[in-house]
Amino acid sequence: MIKKVFSRIGLVCLLLCGSSVASWGNLLKELQMLSKIDLLPRFRENTVVKQVSSYDRTGNNDDGFSGKYSFIRKEQDGLVIADLKGPGVIHRIWTPTPTEDIIQFYFDGESQPRISVKFIDLFTGGVYPFIKPVVGNEVGGYYCYIPIPYQKSCKVVFKGPRMQFYQIQYREYPPEENVTSFPKRLSADEKQALDKVAGLWGNYGNNIIDQITDKSSKIQVKEKSIVLKPGSTANLFELKKGGRIIGFELTPQGSLESTSKNIVLKATWDGEQVHSINSPVTDFFGYSYGKPAMKSLLMGVNNNTHYCYLPMPFEKRASIDLEYLKTARQPENELHFKAKVYYLEEKLRPDEGKLYVKWRREIRPENGKPYLMLEAEGKGHQVGTILQAQGLNTGMTLFFEGDDSVVVDGELRIHGTGSEDYFNGGWYALADRWDQGYSLPLHGALTYSISLSQTGGYRFNVSDKVSFEKSFLLTIEHGPEGNKLPVDYTSVAFYYSDTAPKQNPAPSADLLEVNHPVKMEYWTDLLPVKALGFNSSLVYENLENKKDKNRYNVYRITAANGGFAKLELEVPSEGEYLLYMSYFKCSSCGSFEVNQRQNPIKELIQAKSGENVLVVKELLGTVNIRKGTNTITLKVKNNPDNNAKTDVVLHKLFLEKKQQEL
Repeated sequence: MIKKVFSRIGLVCLLLCGSSVASWGNLLKELQMLSKIDLLPRFRENTVVKQVSSYDRTGNNDDGFSGKYSFIRKEQDGLVIADLKGPGVIHRIWTPTPTEDIIQFYFDGESQPRISVKFIDLFTGGVYPFIKPVVGNEVGGYYCYIPIPYQKSCKVVFKGPRMQFYQIQYREYPPEENVTSFPKRLSADEKQALDKVAGLWGNYGNNIIDQITDKSSKIQVKEKSIVLKPGSTANLFELKKGGRIIGFELTPQGSLESTSKNIVLKATWDGEQVHSINSPVTDFFGYSYGKPAMKSLLMGVNNNTHYCYLPMPFEKRASIDLEYLKTARQPENELHFKAKVYYLEEKLRPDEGKLYVKWRREIRPENGKPYLMLEAEGKGHQVGTILQAQGLNTGMTLFFEGDDSVVVDGELRIHGTGSEDYFNGGWYALADRWDQGYSLPLHGALTYSISLSQTGGYRFNVSDKVSFEKSFLLTIEHGPEGNKLPVDYTSVAFYYSDTAPKQNPAPSADLLEVNHPVKMEYWTDLLPVKALGFNSSLVYENLENKKDKNRYNVYRITAANGGFAKLELEVPSEGEYLLYMSYFKCSSCGSFEVNQRQNPIKELIQAKSGENVLVVKELLGTVNIRKGTNTITLKVKNNPDNNAKTDVVLHKLFLEKKQQEL
């Protein structure tokens, strides 16, 4: 791994003031924790995980927009955004709004900061030891997982005029813990540990068994080929003595892409009466609406291999099965799988928890209440969350304005700033931000579509796993305020505990189907243009409507007679649909027709007007739609002068299915 030492003239770098003695204890251990996946089941004794963030304390949605809640206090030299008392460690910093302003970290009451750097350079990879991929940015959010330990205190000061969105997650050590604060220079061992983390994280999506297991461990492998028939159950793995699964891979001999979730993964540890895992296979491995979507370090799908490298220790016995549930709407095909399980004959330790996985789906959560992702009792820690989110209203995905909330042992300890923020993302619906599926080592977006009102994300917690002694509650809101927006949420939560769940049922038949929307709304700013006709031009702009004085995003197509633009519409299911369009009449507008390939849908629309007037959702006609990409063509028509150019100004397209598939 080549380390990029930050040395550009004119930019502030890491301050190396005072003694050059390096830390040997906590930083090294925290860095090792980022690569030692085998430690995930291990309890953390007497530790408290909390978060400082810019969330709106009134319950409204100003979670960083104005900056009102983005600092603790003002000091002469800046905004104090965190003032933590030690001993402790910062293990995650996130923002979607980094700036060129300086951020400083003061340790243990020192008058000079040990870290002083441009805020954005915590995430760019250009300042050592803040190197990629342990820091980075994608899906709209900037993240940093470099651990920052402190003995007595850590004060974080932002030197800019306004801080916006941010989260700083930290862990309080037991008071008696002897901590060495973040060093001025890293030791050789710390550098080596950091390089190991970077190498491991850079290999995400591939088999990492050799990288996360002690070289002296005697890894055993069980392989099976199974045939699964509707209504049957097949065993993937069974061991009638103590041990630990360190990973397993499942390869279907064919595709699992489907509108049904009727293949269920089940696991039990030590003869417990309640299943430890009882989840549809596709949701467990991070599918999104019937398609593979997650390829993380720990779990996901890569080249049709479904993999999970979360360690699963047990004391006496273990069993993993696949069950093929019968459904009335799905063809009953025989399915073939190959399974490969990696395990050790090292049983559960007294200081470890067993892995439990909670699958949930709720269609239209109760108005006024957040969606429940995980509720657990006993001693343990949460290590991951996957969420699929289907809005039940057409158009913008405003339900994803909702904040996450974590209550541990009866105390609110973490409050987020928005749903995509929880998954280290930011700014849904903006190009090159949270606008499509994208996987990173520990987090990512599953999908994003305004037209389908769909999105989702995943996040795994390694160093930032959230410990609890008695109880744990993780919820997420559906909507910016008051949990008012109707949604269909599916979640999978992963945690370790000394207490099995009281219940963990398989999904009921009504929750096995992927319910695709029957109404779609296509916004111009995220609508692909496949091709543009000869002698035509296309401009994306913002236009004022004469009637309401509001401004609207539009495509302005300028062309001579016969010029056209072809638009792509992604549709999840085939059938007969009604096509609607919102468009502007204007002084430079002329006549145009709307076609589905060569077939006219609306032969002639007269759009000439003396002023800008928005025509809202005009019915154009009926179209036959196939699953996948469909094209609609807008064609300039019937100009008196063939050489004259006129405009077509498009705002939105809408599809509504005439009858749902049976």
